[in-house]
Amino acid sequence: METEAVCAICSGALNRRRLEINVPDRFERHVGISETGYRRVWIECAVCGTATNVFESFSQDVLKDIETAYYEVDLAGVDISARFQKVMALPKGSSDNDFRVERVAHYASRWFKGASYSLVDIGAGLGVFLARLKERHSADLLRLMAIEPDPIAAAHLSAMGIFSVVNSVFPTQERIGQFDVVTLNKVLEHIADPVGFLSLVVSVMSAEKGIIYVEVPDVLTTGLRASTDNILGALHRHLYSPEGLAMTLVRAGLVPLTVDRIVEPSGKITVFAFGCVPGALKAWAEVEGK
Repeated sequence: METEAVCAICSGALNRRRLEINVPDRFERHVGISETGYRRVWIECAVCGTATNVFESFSQDVLKDIETAYYEVDLAGVDISARFQKVMALPKGSSDNDFRVERVAHYASRWFKGASYSLVDIGAGLGVFLARLKERHSADLLRLMAIEPDPIAAAHLSAMGIFSVVNSVFPTQERIGQFDVVTLNKVLEHIADPVGFLSLVVSVMSAEKGIIYVEVPDVLTTGLRASTDNILGALHRHLYSPEGLAMTLVRAGLVPLTVDRIVEPSGKITVFAFGCVPGALKAWAEVEGK
């Protein structure tokens, strides 16, 4: 079946059906979506190679209910602190967050030449990334903030008492100032308009030295992971190619600096990128020239 949908990143035609899913995931079942006649398809863009999650058997308006139910389903009856401690206790080399922390800290250390820097993590979740960063690189951190829309997760983050917390969707109503580093770890795939979202993120980045780290699921997941994998579920709007992620940054007014794809310790296939605001290119050239 052909679709007239276009890519939200580059407006290219969605013309390659990479994976058809015929069974609702647990979030869809929670809001009453039936398996009868169910069909959802990941369709790849002909231009940038990023895949879009296309719901062919029901209205996309239902997505609002699914997104609202995310924490209700994922954290129902769960001791959130115990889950946090379980992830924190993973041995070194077994945690995706360990490698994420080292990627960001190493890049920031070179970028800021060993000077301290401020960082905001948008969509902080359980806060494992920030806690690990604070634990290992506290001397480098001038200011550390978590932005998290879910009140349960935000209360958990606040109780940790090691960084400031804003319980809000982004952009926040609260004036949070500007940061040297912005991180988006497995967040952008939830956003219907990623270019518009990143355009707003630019407003909280330092105009002269701001850098961004973005990590998203790889489009290769559709061929290399089971169709029941959470990454392929209804809550994710896009699966990215390296080209698609780079194009998203460019169209949002950012400059891609490093784009790569990896397989994480958990088995997740991931694309990540470092980028900067245009005003920081001089700083980048000075760092890379040494």
